[in-house]
Amino acid sequence: MADVEEPKKLESEIPSDPPPPPTEAAVEKSVTPPPPTEEKPADSTEKPPEPIEKAAESTEKKSTEVSVDRDAVLARVATEKRISLINAWEESEKSKAENKAQKKLSSIAAWENTKKAAIEAELKRIEVLI
Repeated sequence: MADVEEPKKLESEIPSDPPPPPTEAAVEKSVTPPPPTEEKPADSTEKPPEPIEKAAESTEKKSTEVSVDRDAVLARVATEKRISLINAWEESEKSKAENKAQKKLSSIAAWENTKKAAIEAELKRIEVLI
């Protein structure tokens, strides 16, 4: 009966979302083989050889380097995004200022034209009276 329960547990543990694609760090980790396990006789009291420990340390260094590289890339992307948003805001403010100035110039030109027309009409009226 224990065999029947195990597949049910496996089915319930399957996540509904597909796993994200493996990153560079995951690819490098999967390429690195785990340290070999050595079977020792009961009377042997030797310590594991040093190269295995060094290999583990180099793997840790690689993973931290990849982590640091990833952090640096993410920081650079965040900085570029922030700069892009700032530039877009500056362009928006410039266009707002230009549009506002153009609107003022347009209203001034319209006011001038109205005054000119009023003065010309007044001159014609005076000429007609004379």
